[in-house]
Amino acid sequence: MAAIESVKDITSRIEGPASNYVQAFEAHRSNLDSAGNAQGVLTPRQRALVRLAIAVAMPCKEMLRTSRSEAEGIVAREEIEQAVSVATALRAGAAVAYGRLAYKYLNGEADGTAVSSAVSEIKKDRELMTQFRKSSPADFERMTMMLGEMHKDGLPLSKLDYELLAIGCATITQCVYCMEHHINAARALGIQPSQVAQVVHLAVSARVEASFFAAEEIL
Repeated sequence: MAAIESVKDITSRIEGPASNYVQAFEAHRSNLDSAGNAQGVLTPRQRALVRLAIAVAMPCKEMLRTSRSEAEGIVAREEIEQAVSVATALRAGAAVAYGRLAYKYLNGEADGTAVSSAVSEIKKDRELMTQFRKSSPADFERMTMMLGEMHKDGLPLSKLDYELLAIGCATITQCVYCMEHHINAARALGIQPSQVAQVVHLAVSARVEASFFAAEEIL
């Protein structure tokens, strides 16, 4: 069985003008990986957890393998299990938030009114979510209970760790509602702007990394 290539193995094949971009990417990624433990900086454990959650949220199998290796020895098994579950819950939550649009367009067709092209309209969207819930209350209740499992007390990850993972996943899923909710929750827990920036940078780097993995066969 052939050895699994790293993203560096793949990018090393690029020797033309695009190699400058590759070098810049490697510099960005390496700096994120070498961040210290100063105040306001993610710990190696937090970075490993965020990368695991992002890899699930994308999803990218190759990144899951590398992030699992990075987590070895610094992240407990039960923490990995929760990180994976948080990422799946955030993907589901993003789908719920986007799914409300079905009712937006359904209403527009029903009464003949123009449908706004705005993606985020907080007051109206709450009404749409209520319609979604009332259309299938039992299913909505079960879904709410499922997603709520990741918000309970007594889980392995701290509340701040949970919000760091959630912000990383929300960046990947591009869910404005998930981002709003989890940034507000993280602010109440004392998150530092520099920590938010690092989580977003990890997501940016992961996007590039996953794309290179996807391009492996043509490079």
